[in-house]
Amino acid sequence: NCSVVISGERIGSPVVDRPDVLVAFNRPSLEKFAPDVREGGLILYDSLARAFEPPEGVTAISVPATEIALSRGVEQATNTAMFGALMERGELDLPREAFGAAFERTFAKKPKLIPLNLEILEAGARSVRSNL
Repeated sequence: NCSVVISGERIGSPVVDRPDVLVAFNRPSLEKFAPDVREGGLILYDSLARAFEPPEGVTAISVPATEIALSRGVEQATNTAMFGALMERGELDLPREAFGAAFERTFAKKPKLIPLNLEILEAGARSVRSNL
């Protein structure tokens, strides 16, 4: 598992006990970490994990992240599709342009990968629009 703390202020500790957002790629992770999500929080989970009943006060959204990545022939980009869903939900409070810029920096040495990853990012975003 991996915890990420994003803040506009100084971060005292990167340890996360009660996350605002959980991104789960498989059923075991979903079941293990969902109870820790704070009330009012969000769970994004890969649709391959099947239907899931979130803890009370927590919103859970199924994202077809693996399906999106596989449909473009890049299973390794499942996380990119999920990142697009997170971007669309706005939970990170970052401008949309920041996400595309991050991919441009990440793939600066492999520029041919940028358009495909941006397409997968956008597909992930589209997949959750009806849940806004």
